[in-house]
Amino acid sequence: MMDDGTAYTRRDLKKAINVSALLGWLAVVSPLILANPLLLPWAAAFGLPIAFAACWLVGAPILKRVMRRPVTWLRAAIWGGTIALLIATISIGIGRYQGWRQFQNPNFNSQIGGGDFVRSVDGILTPYGWWVLAQNTALFVLVGMAIALIVRGVIGAGQDASPYSD
Repeated sequence: MMDDGTAYTRRDLKKAINVSALLGWLAVVSPLILANPLLLPWAAAFGLPIAFAACWLVGAPILKRVMRRPVTWLRAAIWGGTIALLIATISIGIGRYQGWRQFQNPNFNSQIGGGDFVRSVDGILTPYGWWVLAQNTALFVLVGMAIALIVRGVIGAGQDASPYSD
């Protein structure tokens, strides 16, 4: 057990964070790599540092607190979804800020998508763009929940760290 009376060791915490980062990266880049395997080195060079940074900066503080008690399957799914939602929210905030800045630039003119499927105009999302963003965010959260369940399977149930346990 950890020094501070938690249910998991520091090694378990590090393993949980690193496995989460690797599985998260794999889930995001798999469609890209299946479409074009030549992109694997680029996806690894740029994506892995982002995945590890996100998991260590956002996920680690939350997991450190969550892993003080044994993690049930339900808690794993809930917290996996919560961490994924937090990462998605940060990403959406950065993206919308960049879109707003593009909108403010009179020299920037662009449209993403065409016909009935225009996702953004001059950096501002259309209703269809918001719908696609919502779908992608929901999928990201579900993948985060699945990853959390896999990680829970890898690190196990933990030890009851309560001073009153047998």
